[in-house]
Amino acid sequence: MIFGVTSRKPPILVVAAATFPILLSSLIGAVRSLDEKFSLLAKMLGASKLQELFYFILPGTVSYLAAASRAAIGIALRISVVAEAFGASGGVGYWLVYSYDIGFKEGVFAWASILIILMIAVDMLILRPIERWTMKWRL
Repeated sequence: MIFGVTSRKPPILVVAAATFPILLSSLIGAVRSLDEKFSLLAKMLGASKLQELFYFILPGTVSYLAAASRAAIGIALRISVVAEAFGASGGVGYWLVYSYDIGFKEGVFAWASILIILMIAVDMLILRPIERWTMKWRL
């Protein structure tokens, strides 16, 4: 309500708040795991801490973040529907609730179908290939 009902900021902030912990916990776990794996190797190769970060840790975290992004996007799409339903004047969530409120069953099913198709398409066409591509780096 701080940003206004017609503003696009509330749904964006709600989605960011819901997905940030998933991505952050995955990143922290990845850094810990990779630091244990490659710390000794980097020391044996004579790498500085900065080189270890840029050549071992950062490239290794990409696959973890790609996997976490699949979960985060799934949650983001579901949360965005709720956020749009309560705090926006447009979007799939808004139109889904609007169709429900006026008793237009076909509209509810149509908007729900659009959301499901969107979620499957984003996962299968964008996120899964990116995750598969980034997994090639993992040992």
